[in-house]
Amino acid sequence: MKATRKIAQGIAMIILLAMMTSAVYAQNQGRPGHPGKINQEFKAPAPPVPPAPLEPPSFDNPGAPALPQLDLPGLTEDQKDKIFKSDMEHMKMMTPLHNQISEKKARLQTLLTTMPFDVKAADQIAEELGKIGTSILKETIKHDQELRTLLTPQQQVLFDARPKPFLRRER
Repeated sequence: MKATRKIAQGIAMIILLAMMTSAVYAQNQGRPGHPGKINQEFKAPAPPVPPAPLEPPSFDNPGAPALPQLDLPGLTEDQKDKIFKSDMEHMKMMTPLHNQISEKKARLQTLLTTMPFDVKAADQIAEELGKIGTSILKETIKHDQELRTLLTPQQQVLFDARPKPFLRRER
């Protein structure tokens, strides 16, 4: 008897809460930008304009902007070309390393979900991930310094003031 009374009280509280929620929701409909009242027009927001694709500088397209990470003032065409070449070489070198990291992480994920757990194999993959991460950091530092040598002293000051993404802690 008491149990059915408590169930009935619980249901009544849920209904009361639902009614209060709908009343609050109905009150918000009258605010500007919230259609719902009679004779109020709905104005759809303007669709977002997609950004124009950035075209990397090429030797066929000399008018293209410099790579986004180096929009330093006063870059000459020669500097832009050298920076672009350096970036392309850096990307060629880094892509296989990033692919190796993805493969190792996938292998580690597989090991973590198998029974029985192989501690030695997981430790070995962790060591390999550390070595690849170290080589990526070394190559990134080398590339950063290579770019820095292409700049004038004034541009170097601005370049050095920028945050270095490779120094952020990965999570």
